[in-house]
Amino acid sequence: MNTMTKKLVVLSMLAFCSMNLMAQSLEIKGSLKNVPDQTVVTLLDGMANKEVATATVVEGKFELKTTLVGTGVYVVSFKGTKTQIPLFVGNDKLTMDGDVNAPKEIVYQGSPSQDVYQSYMKKLDPLMSSYFGSLGAAQAEKEATKKDSIGKQAELQSQAIIAEYVSASKLNNQSPVTTFFLFQMANIFPAVKETLTDYYAALEGDAKKGTFADVIEKTLQTSGVGKIGTVLPEFTQNDVNGKPIKLSSLRGKYVLVDFWASWCGPCRAENPNVVKTYNAFKNKNFTVLGVSLDQDKPRWIEAIKKDGLAWAHVSDLKYWNNEVAVQFGIQSIPASFLIDPNGVIIGRDLRGDDLVKALKAVSK
Repeated sequence: MNTMTKKLVVLSMLAFCSMNLMAQSLEIKGSLKNVPDQTVVTLLDGMANKEVATATVVEGKFELKTTLVGTGVYVVSFKGTKTQIPLFVGNDKLTMDGDVNAPKEIVYQGSPSQDVYQSYMKKLDPLMSSYFGSLGAAQAEKEATKKDSIGKQAELQSQAIIAEYVSASKLNNQSPVTTFFLFQMANIFPAVKETLTDYYAALEGDAKKGTFADVIEKTLQTSGVGKIGTVLPEFTQNDVNGKPIKLSSLRGKYVLVDFWASWCGPCRAENPNVVKTYNAFKNKNFTVLGVSLDQDKPRWIEAIKKDGLAWAHVSDLKYWNNEVAVQFGIQSIPASFLIDPNGVIIGRDLRGDDLVKALKAVSK
């Protein structure tokens, strides 16, 4: 090979490497109506809850650039508005066109994973909205017959949602988006969580890579932890004053070990029910131990005070990497374990009336 040929080969290799590096980054080009000039646009990592890119809107246009480790859930938000646009992207060249006031009608191009995500959302979002509406109506209903009827309706809706997921997952069994929705289904529906091994076994290729695959695999590894009838493992974490509290220090009482966070909307909505139950049973050998998945200590303490949570609270301030949450396979919050005076689990994820019923059955 002569010198000139060698140079051409080297240049070709450099060009290839350069093109390959350019491809390994995320570029989002947005063109959205009704976004004021100079609005700051932020791209957040949906799992780590941290900012990964920012840009400024000029005449409705913006461009976000960053390099991602893998494909996952991200959120585009606009400073000064409540609009949040979820994306499921990797290192793609994505365009988004539409109106910020009509986020569901935005058109996306350039990301296969976002296309799959949109197809899932189109089918599942209306079904999920109806299902959660039924759950809320059932919780609010006082008349037993009507409550039971709404509950049965919600059960049928849950079956329809799971069936829709199964149908879509067969078409996309190699997509990490499917893994994400399996993760969601398992955290919402016990029927999916109980047979998670079978659902996960149906996935292939890229669907078994990335954050959500890792989470599911860890869940399967820790599936034996937290079963009703077993002793909840010992743990120690610091309270708001930095003092370590052991779970075993509460032996002799019924304890609700409550996983929550100040940033968790459903947790904050459930807190009044926990407060009401605590006040009703605190003199009947019952207490609560709050385990927070917060990162920001002042916000954690502020939420405790604002919500009137007058029981012990602990956290290592590691967000989803909270060591106790990881140990127990907690993948969504609110989550809880009700343990008896010997530390044996007698209930999981009991909320509202269900927690009250469980405590009435054991209280003296």
